[in-house]
Order: sequence, then C-alpha cells, then structure tokens
Amino acid sequence: MSEPKISIITIVYNGKEDLRKTLENISNQNFLSKELIVIDGDSTDGTHKVIEEYSNEIDVLISEKDQGIYDAMNKGVLNARGQWLNFMNAGDQYINENILSSIFKEDHSSNIDLMIGNTIIDYGDFRKEYKVQSLDSIWKGARFIHQSLFINRKFQLENLYNIDNKIGGDFEFFYNSIKRNANIKILNEFISIFESGGVSDKKRISSIYGNMKVVL
Repeated sequence: MSEPKISIITIVYNGKEDLRKTLENISNQNFLSKELIVIDGDSTDGTHKVIEEYSNEIDVLISEKDQGIYDAMNKGVLNARGQWLNFMNAGDQYINENILSSIFKEDHSSNIDLMIGNTIIDYGDFRKEYKVQSLDSIWKGARFIHQSLFINRKFQLENLYNIDNKIGGDFEFFYNSIKRNANIKILNEFISIFESGGVSDKKRISSIYGNMKVVL
C-alpha cells in the first residue's frame, strides 16, 4: 500500500518563534509522503529569516498581504497537491514524530471527507486533553480542534473558507460540513498540541457571536 500525500499548511503572521517551533516539529515527522505549505501574511518581525532557515523543508511558500486568516488558509488549499490536508499553524505541533505514520498506515477510504482526532490544548502553564465531542451538538460550537483534522482535498476545494467571517470561518466550515452529512471518521488518537491564545481565544465573545450567526 502506497502512502497518500499529506499537505501540511502552516499560516503565520509576525510569529517567528512560534513558526520555528512548528516547522521544527513538522520536519521531525518520520512520514515521508508529505508537503509543507507556508502562507505568510507579509510579516515584518523577522519571520522571513525563520522561513529561510527551513527553506529545504518548505515545498510551497507564499508571502504577501492577505485579507485575513481564512484568505490565507484558502491560498494554502488552492496550492496543495496532497490527498489530505492538515492545518498546523505557527505555534502548534504534532503530538509526536510518529503520528502521521500511525494514522496513515491504514488505507483510509477516498470517500471519507473528514478525519477527526483528539487534541492536547496548551495553556502555557498547564495542558488539557480535549477529545472529540458529539458532532450532533455542533450548534453549541466547535466539537474538535482544527489542527487535529484531516480534510480530503477534493472536499475542501468544494468548501473553501468564508473570508468575510473574520473569526469563525473554520467553525462555519465545520458546521456546514456536518449539517450537509459529510462522510466523517473519528480517529481514536491524539493528533496535535494546540497552543491556546489564537484569534478566537482573544476575541472569545466575538467568536461566540459569530458562531451563533452561522447556526441561526
């Protein structure tokens, strides 16, 4: 059985130290059939130097101003060539160097749209396990973390992120996918370590309000 290609998409803007941690983690993955796509929003803090350090690991680099994180994510999707997509943004990490090999040693059906795993959330001074919640209650908010999600590229191309939803574009994608009966497989493994403190964390009330607008 040949390994499917995995497109790892990393979004960054003025996050040089976070980016270094993430790129080092990705480079340590022992899974060979992967490509790394870095979308930089034209950073001004020295992020470009970190990108240069890992240039041999990066297959696609786009560094330009964008219309927000979901515009950047769509750029990553449109430039991906793998069967499966995974977003591992600056600051986030895979839980160990073997996780991609562990997941893709199994021949997952090409009819699967989304594969969802568990996450460790890093709050800085402590970490917490976050297992996939019941998808039937998606109306309450995201039931899983994006970094622990593998998306069939064909499905993602048909369902790009809404760049007008500045904070909850990922939730909008999750919600619509589940409501439209996407073919979903739950992975009983911890996939990623998600660094708390992103846009939706910092703007929690706005995020909740945005999610409500999607649901209603």
